[in-house]
Amino acid sequence: MYKRKRTSKVLYLLFVVLLTAVVINKISQSKKGETNFKSELMEFAVEDVVSLDLHTQANSFKPFSILNNDGDWTIQDGDKEYPADSDMISNMIFELSALQAVQKVAAKKDRWSEFDVTDTTGVRVIVNSDKKVIGDIHIGRFSYNQNTRKPKTYVRLTKEKDVFAVEGYLSMTFNRDINGLRDKSVFRGNRNDISRISVSYPADSSFTLLNDEASGWTINGEPVDSTYMSNYLESISYTVGTEFRDDVEIPVMTSAPYSLIIEGINMTSVEIRGLIDTDGSKLIYSNANGATVFNGDTGDLFNKIFIGPGMLKPKGILIRSE
Repeated sequence: MYKRKRTSKVLYLLFVVLLTAVVINKISQSKKGETNFKSELMEFAVEDVVSLDLHTQANSFKPFSILNNDGDWTIQDGDKEYPADSDMISNMIFELSALQAVQKVAAKKDRWSEFDVTDTTGVRVIVNSDKKVIGDIHIGRFSYNQNTRKPKTYVRLTKEKDVFAVEGYLSMTFNRDINGLRDKSVFRGNRNDISRISVSYPADSSFTLLNDEASGWTINGEPVDSTYMSNYLESISYTVGTEFRDDVEIPVMTSAPYSLIIEGINMTSVEIRGLIDTDGSKLIYSNANGATVFNGDTGDLFNKIFIGPGMLKPKGILIRSE
């Protein structure tokens, strides 16, 4: 009788242990399913990308495309086309190709709105090769973790329900309007490569800035204020516009009366043209960005480029115009 009771007790304990093991395994498998996921969200080679289609909140969700034309990126908006900031576009494509999910935060459609990844919120980016769609993603809101000091953005692959967190400020990178992605360059170069700047103003007023190895920078053969010249070179070597004047025809600008030609070593010469319109507004055009006219008043762009020769002379020296 004693042995029978003891055997029954042992069997009961064994049953409890086995049942507990099964329950723990189920819980473990469940948790594993929640935390285990494929971290690579999109797999494509950067060089395979020929275009992007974007739907952004910043552009009122009006779709536009970015096209690769032999290495130069252009923005297509209906029948209008604009040069794009190629460095910015290349960085965007690289970010998409390298996306790594660090956490799955939702698995149901009814939670998409929490993370701004619905079909009518956030940003949708479609990545195309020359034959097919190789990526399609919704980029939602971002948050900042005070403990880890790392930002994260919530994303969802368009054809899937899961929402993931990835590191970085993707929404700030991608949520731009068309103008935010356009090429804003007027002149970009190394100030140390510049050796000659020829300036021509209306009424036959002109002067030449020349960098001579022996005497340094001169203006029409006379010495310049070295500090001001250094500041001017620093300013002009990275000149960008911030507001476009698409209402002005390019031919109007190619013969504008204000002209500044930048020449030097390891660089192609660049000509910047300026015009003061009949209404007093100032316009800027550069053959380095030949499809764009800029508002020269915004950021005082016109006056930063077309300086007066008297500003360059050391005190007490008269600069002669040619």
